[in-house]
Amino acid sequence: MRTRRYEDNTRARILLTADDGLTDPEISEPVGCHPKTVANTRKAYCERGLAVIHHRKPDREYDRKMDGNAEARLIRLACSDPPEGHARWTLHLLADELVALDEIDFE
Repeated sequence: MRTRRYEDNTRARILLTADDGLTDPEISEPVGCHPKTVANTRKAYCERGLAVIHHRKPDREYDRKMDGNAEARLIRLACSDPPEGHARWTLHLLADELVALDEIDFE
């Protein structure tokens, strides 16, 4: 299984090798990836710059579902013993418990 760091390194190596003026197939061989990966990485670099190395879109924004206090209560709940009959907390169990405690309204 490839890790995020491995993928970040691959994208960085693609961009560094592309700077030598090579074609996608010429880059893919020494980097060890498919030429389409090279093409996608180069295209993303042109659109987003170096943020492409980490494969994150810098313009993504998320609406917060919780304030800091609710988040702290979620963390405390997740670190507590799970409900009877369960070996651990799951996302569904946590969500159900937060709704039951009237901490958050999932829509």
